[in-house]
Amino acid sequence: MSKTPKKKASSTSLVASSPGYSPKKDTSSAVASASEGPGEQKSRFPLWPEWNDNEVNAEKWDAVKTSKDSKFFDDPEGKVELPASLRVHTWKRSSEYIVNKTPVVVDNEAAFDLTSANEHLLSSELMRWIISEIYILWKVCNTGDNKPVSTETAANPWRPWEHIYSLCKAVKGHMPLYNAYGKYVIKLYWMGWWRKIVVDDMLPFDKDNNLLLPATVNQSELWPMVLAKGILKLASTDVPVLSSGRELGEFTVIHSLTGWIPEIIPLKYWYTEKIWEFLKETIAKFQLEEDGSEEKTTTADLTTSKDSDGNEIKSESPTEPKSRAIGPQMVVCASYQPLHLSEKRTSVLTKMADSSESLRQYGLSQLYSHPVLLASTRGCPLVAPPKPPAVPNWKLIRPRKQTNITDEPKEPPVQKPEQFIEVCSPFINFRLMTMATHDMEQGAVKRRGYSSNLTSFSEMDDSEEDHPQNDITQNSPNTLDAAENNEVTAEDKKKDANIANYAEKAESTSNPEKEEKDKEKVQTAKESNSAPLQSQDSSDKPLLQETWVDLHNFTKCFQTLLIFHKPDTHAHQCAWAHFQNSISSRLSATPLSNAVASTHSVTAPARQPDSTATVHTQSTDGKCTHFLFVDNLLPTEIVICFSALTQWGESVEQKRMSPPRPAFLTAKPFSWKSIVSELPVVQIQTTASKAKLMTLPPGRHVLHIQTRAPLAIHVHLCSMSPFVFGDEETVMPHLDKESLRFCEQAALILRALGRVVSCFSDPEELPSAAKELEKTHGLGIQQQRVFNEAVYHMFCSALGRKLTSEELFAVQTLTGDPSLHGSNERAADTASDGNPEGWNGRQATDQEMQAATVLQAGWKGYLVREILTAARPGTKENLSVTKTLEEMWDSVVSDSEKHAVALLRHMVANGEGIADLYPCREDECNRITFTDYSVAVPEVTNSWILIFREVFHVHKNMLLVPKIYSPLPVCTLHVINNDTLEEIPRVFNRVEPHLYTANKSGYTFVAEAHAGNTALTGGKWRMRLIGSREPLPQLSKETPRNNFSVKELKGYYIPNKKDIICRHVVKVSSDHNATVQFQTSQSDVYIKLSILDNEKEVISNQGKGHVIIPIYCFLANNGASVAQAGARQDQGGLTAEGTVTRGKEGSDQHPADTLFHKYCIQAVVLRESWPLDESLASFIQKLRDMERNEMRVFGDILDGTSASVGTEQQNRDGQKSAPKSTHKAKEREKDKEKLTSMSSFTMGQSLDTTKPHWTLRVVSDQSEARNIEVKKDTETLEEIRAMKLAWESAEPGRAAKAYQTRLRYLKDVEEPTTAETGTPQSQQSAEISALIQNRFDIDYTPFIRKSLPQPRLKDEVLEEEQRRERSEKFQSFRLIWDNILEQRKQEKTARRDMMKRQLETYIGFQDAMDKYRQKMLQARDAYRSHVLEEQSHKKKEEVVINVLADCSLLFDVLS
Repeated sequence: MSKTPKKKASSTSLVASSPGYSPKKDTSSAVASASEGPGEQKSRFPLWPEWNDNEVNAEKWDAVKTSKDSKFFDDPEGKVELPASLRVHTWKRSSEYIVNKTPVVVDNEAAFDLTSANEHLLSSELMRWIISEIYILWKVCNTGDNKPVSTETAANPWRPWEHIYSLCKAVKGHMPLYNAYGKYVIKLYWMGWWRKIVVDDMLPFDKDNNLLLPATVNQSELWPMVLAKGILKLASTDVPVLSSGRELGEFTVIHSLTGWIPEIIPLKYWYTEKIWEFLKETIAKFQLEEDGSEEKTTTADLTTSKDSDGNEIKSESPTEPKSRAIGPQMVVCASYQPLHLSEKRTSVLTKMADSSESLRQYGLSQLYSHPVLLASTRGCPLVAPPKPPAVPNWKLIRPRKQTNITDEPKEPPVQKPEQFIEVCSPFINFRLMTMATHDMEQGAVKRRGYSSNLTSFSEMDDSEEDHPQNDITQNSPNTLDAAENNEVTAEDKKKDANIANYAEKAESTSNPEKEEKDKEKVQTAKESNSAPLQSQDSSDKPLLQETWVDLHNFTKCFQTLLIFHKPDTHAHQCAWAHFQNSISSRLSATPLSNAVASTHSVTAPARQPDSTATVHTQSTDGKCTHFLFVDNLLPTEIVICFSALTQWGESVEQKRMSPPRPAFLTAKPFSWKSIVSELPVVQIQTTASKAKLMTLPPGRHVLHIQTRAPLAIHVHLCSMSPFVFGDEETVMPHLDKESLRFCEQAALILRALGRVVSCFSDPEELPSAAKELEKTHGLGIQQQRVFNEAVYHMFCSALGRKLTSEELFAVQTLTGDPSLHGSNERAADTASDGNPEGWNGRQATDQEMQAATVLQAGWKGYLVREILTAARPGTKENLSVTKTLEEMWDSVVSDSEKHAVALLRHMVANGEGIADLYPCREDECNRITFTDYSVAVPEVTNSWILIFREVFHVHKNMLLVPKIYSPLPVCTLHVINNDTLEEIPRVFNRVEPHLYTANKSGYTFVAEAHAGNTALTGGKWRMRLIGSREPLPQLSKETPRNNFSVKELKGYYIPNKKDIICRHVVKVSSDHNATVQFQTSQSDVYIKLSILDNEKEVISNQGKGHVIIPIYCFLANNGASVAQAGARQDQGGLTAEGTVTRGKEGSDQHPADTLFHKYCIQAVVLRESWPLDESLASFIQKLRDMERNEMRVFGDILDGTSASVGTEQQNRDGQKSAPKSTHKAKEREKDKEKLTSMSSFTMGQSLDTTKPHWTLRVVSDQSEARNIEVKKDTETLEEIRAMKLAWESAEPGRAAKAYQTRLRYLKDVEEPTTAETGTPQSQQSAEISALIQNRFDIDYTPFIRKSLPQPRLKDEVLEEEQRRERSEKFQSFRLIWDNILEQRKQEKTARRDMMKRQLETYIGFQDAMDKYRQKMLQARDAYRSHVLEEQSHKKKEEVVINVLADCSLLFDVLS
C-alpha cells in the first residue's frame, strides 16, 4: 500500500470523533505496492480512540467534503499494510469490484465459507491465522453440548460482522449496512480497551486480479474484507522476529476480537504427562455411551462454560444478571511454526523433519502453519469393544487353563494407554496444491529432487478415487520397492497421508492382541482422511474438520500451546496502562469494578478505581515500577497479561533497518527490609500481547513488578484470589496487618486452649484436649514458660485490668505454672508497703536470709500442691477454677481474633526460636509498619541545602529502613549513632536496612540535597521510616523542623606546600550542634575536611568535590571541672561516613584533661588533585602578594625613612618616634583583625566564579545561630606580628636599620650584574629578587649541630664513654647481622626440605597411580580373555551343531 510522507509525532492524546478525519490521499485505484513504494511511508497518527457508543451513534457516514474530485471516504491512516508474501498491484473500491450485484455487508447469517474462495491467500501465514481463528471463535461460541447449533438458538452467539458498524446504531444484535461512501467503523480490542478503528472500502488486488483479502463464496459480502482490514491494522503494530521468516510475532486475532488473555506455552516432549493432565482438566472429555453405540462428551463445552460466552467475547459487563461459572474459563489452541529451510542447525532441521512427518499423518502440512482448536481429550476407544459371549455357569466350575507350548518364554504385551486429543482445523485434508504456487515460483524447495514425505501432501489430489483399506494395510516390501522406482501415484499419495499405519501394521503381525486396535486406528484415520472435498464447498455452514492426534505425536506436531483466558470469569482483576506523552490515549472512563482487590481487610483505605492508571509516572527510559501483594491460605494463581506498543508509524524500511526493542516485564520477590535482589518469578518479553500464569505458594507475598517499553504499556492481572496491585502508597498499608497464615495459626492455638477450658472438669476429655493443645503450639519444655506468660497477658488484655487472686490462681492452674504471680501484684505491693520500721539502711543477716528462703520454699510447695489439687477433675477446687475460667473465657471469645493474634505475637516476640516452629515465619519478612515525616523544601537554586536533621530515640532493638522521597534530583540521607559515633552504612547512596539497638542519645538523621536550576515552589521532602514492629522510634521533638541558619564562607584556592585550602576558627558560647559542609569549584578534587581541637584531629571525612560532617557538637569553654568536662564527652561529636576518622585519643573526641577548647575547621587537598593552569599564575601571584601585605607591620615607618644610612641623631629621632609608631601599628593591627574576620565574607560577595574557589558552610538551628562564630584563622599572622613588635620594642629603630641594610645589600648585588650585562637595573630587579628569595628560603636546620642543654667539657671520661657506645653499637650490629645470616640459612634449608618432601609426595602419587593402573589393566585383560574364551567355545559349539545338522541332513538324503 502507498504511504504518505512521515509527519512529526503528535502530542495529543486522542483523535476526535470520526467527522474530524480528513483524507490525506487521492482516490486513485491503481497505486504502488506497499512494499515497493519508494520514498513513501506511513505517517504518524494518533492512537485509535477508545470505543464509545455515543460517538458511534453520532457518526457521520458520508465522505468529508474536502476534495471536489472525490466523493468517497478515504482512510486518513493510508492504505493497509499487507504481508510481504502478498504483492499488491492495484486498489479498487468495492463498487468497482462488485458490479453484477449490489454489495452487502452480510448476506448469509447462518454460516460462511472462508476457505474455498481464498486458496490464493493461504500462502500468507497471517491470512491463515485470521481465517483459522475466526473459524475457532465460531465453533467455540456457537456450540452447545459439543454440537453445532444455529446462531438464533445459541445462548450468546458470536457473529464476526457484529464488530463492523456502518449506517447503524451501536446496539446489541445490530446489522451493518452497505455504505456507498465506503466508511466503516470496526470495534476491536487493543492495548487493554475496545478501540474504534475506521477503514474505507479500498480493496487490494494482485496482477491476476485476485482479491488479497479474505472473502466468502458469496463475493458480494464485504464483512470479511472490512474486518480483515481492521485486524491488519492491529497486526502492523506487532514486530515479528526477522530471522524467523514469519509474518506475525505474538499477535493473536482471538485477543483482538474478544479481549481474552493469550498465554503462550512452548511444548516440550518431557512435559507430555503434565500437558495431558492439564488438557483433561481444561477441555471436554470424550466418553462412550453405556450401550457403546454413540459417543458423547461431558456437559462442559469447549470453554468449560456456556453461560458467559457472549459476555467474555465483548469483555463487557452483562446487562442482565447471569450466573457466573465456578472457576476461570479458557479456550485452548495449539499452533506450530512454519517450515524454515534456511535453518543451518542440524538439530532444528531434524525436529522440523519429525514434526512435518507427524503432521502429515493427520492431514496437516508444516509449510502452512496455523492455529488449531483442541476440542476434547479421549482416554477410551472410539467404538466400544464387543462384549464377550456369555459363558455358561457350568463352565465356570474349575475352568480349564489355556496353555500355549512355545520354545521361547512369553512376555506379557505392553498395552499403550488410550490418550488422544481432538484437533479441529479448517485446513485438515484441504487442497493445498494452489497454495504452494507462489512459493514454488520463488524456488524455495524442488520437491521432485527429494524422496521426503514433504512432497506428497502438497501434490495430493483429493478428487481422485479412494482406494480400499487393504491397499494400504497389506503392502509388501515388493510394492514399496516398486513405488520408489515409479512416479508418484495416487496410491503413494494416499500412503503418505497415512504413513503411520505402515509401522502399526508391521507390528500387528508379531503382536496379535493389538491387531484389533490397529485396525480401529486405521479405520479412524481413513474416515478422517477420506472426507470428500465437495462437502466443504456445498455445506451451508462453516465446518471445522476434526481428527484425533495421539498424545505421543502431539508434542512432535505442535510447538506452542495457546491458552485464552476469559478475564470476566475471574473474581478479581486489575488493569493499568501508561502511554508516552508523544503517543498517548485516554484512560478508561469506566474502569474495572475490581481495579484494586483487597485481601482480607475491609477497613483498608479506599482508593479510586482509576488511580492505578494515573499514579505512576514512567521514566525517560520507559521503565515503570509496581508492587503486587498477595495473602492467601491456598496456592494463588494469577494471570499476568502484558501488552506493549514498541513501534508506531514506522515504514517497512525503518523496521528492517532498526527493529524496535521488545518490551519486558519482570516480577520478583521483594521486601522493603532487605537489599538482596531475588531471582525473577515471572519474565515476559513481547512485542504485542502475552500472558503468563504465575503460581505462588500459600502465604503472604510481595512482588516487585518492573515494566519497560518504548511507547506504551498495559498490564492486566486476573485471579480467583484477592490481591492488591499498585504503587507503594497502595500496597504498603496492607502490610501492617498480620498475615492470614499467622491468624490461622493463632486461631488454632486459641481453639485448642478453649477446648481445654471447656473440658477442664471432664476427666475423660481433658487429657486429649491437653495433648491437642501441646500438639497445636508445638513448644518444648523451655519454651512453655513463654506460652504461659502469653496466656496470662491475654487474659489481662481481655479483661482490661489486672487479675484478682482467684483469677490468677485459675490461670496458674490452667497453665500449671506457679511463678506467674511474680508479674501481677508483687510490684504494686512492694511499692505501696515499703520497708518495715527499723529496716532502712541495713542488710539482712545470714539467719534472716535463711529464714526467708525457708518461708519462700514452704509457700511455693503449698501453692504447687493447691494447683495440682485444682487441676485434678472432680475436686471442689477444680469446679471453682473451671467456673472462673469460663467466666474469663467469655471475655476472650467476644473478640477472639484480636486476642488470638496477641497471644501468638507475644509468643513469637518473647520466645527465641518459636517463630521457626510455624509456617507463618516466612510471612514475617513482609510484615512492616511505617511512619512518614515531611518538611518543606527551601526555594533556592544551584546550591547545597540541609533539609532535615532530627534525633530519633530507639527503645527496643528493631530493624529499620529509612526511605526518602525528594523532589530534588540529588538527595542523601545520613544516620549517625550518637553513642558509638558511627554512621550507618549506605549502599548506592541509600541507607541499608540495619538493626538499630537501644541507646541513650538516640540516632541523628541528616538529609542533604543539591538544588537544581529552578526553584521548587511548595515542594515537600518526605522520609518514611519502615520497621518490623511497633512502636517505631520516637522523634525527640514534636514536629520536625528545617529552619536552619547557614554561615557561608567563600574564598580562592592558593596552592601551598601543606596543601591546606582553608582554616577557620569556631567559637561557641554554649554547647552547639552544627553540620559542616565543604565544596570546591572543581568536582574531581579529593578533599579531607577535619575538625581540630587544640590542633588534635577529633573528626574528619573525605570526599570528592564535596564533603560533609553530618553533625558535631562543639563544647563551650565554661570553666567546668575536669570531671564535668569528661562527662560531656558523650555529647561531643559525631562521625560522618565509613571514611570518617578520629584523633589519636581514640573514641574520645575531647581529651578528658582539657578545659579549654580551641576548635578549627581545616580543609586539605589530597593526592595533589587540584592542579592549576599556567594562565592562573598571575592571579595566584596577586593573591600571595595580598597575603604578604597583610603580614607587614612596619610599612609606614619603612616608607618614611631615607635610603641612606642614618646617623646617630637620626637613630635618636627614631627612638623618640618609636612609641608613636608602635601605637599606630597597634591601631593598624586592630583594623587588620577586623579585616581578616570579614575577609572571607567580603571575598564571597565579590568572588569570581571562573577562578578556582571553595565554599564552607556551617549549618545550625535558627534559634542557636547567635551562639556560634566562624572566622578565618589568623593565629599565625598574629604570632608573626607579635614577634616583630616585640623585636622592635626591645630596640626602637631596629626595623629601619634592617631595612637600610637590606637595601644596601641589594644595591651591591645589582651593580655588578648591571655592569656586566649592560642592561638597566629595572630589567634585572625581578630576577635578583627571585634569587635572593630562593637564597633565604633554604632550610639550614639539618646542617646545624644540636647542642646539649648545658655545655660539657670533653675530657678522657667523655671520650671513653663515646668509645664504649660506639663499640656497643658495632657489637649489636654484628649480632643482628649474624642472626640474619643464620635465619637465611635456616630458611634455605627449610626450602630444600620442602622441595624434597614435595618430590617424594609426587613420586608416591605416581607409584600409587601406577599400581591402580596395573590393577585395572589386569582386570581388563582377565575379563577380555574370559570373553574371548566364551566366544571361542560358542564358535566350537556352533561348528559342532552345524556338522551334526549336515550329517543328519545327509543321513535323511541317503535314507
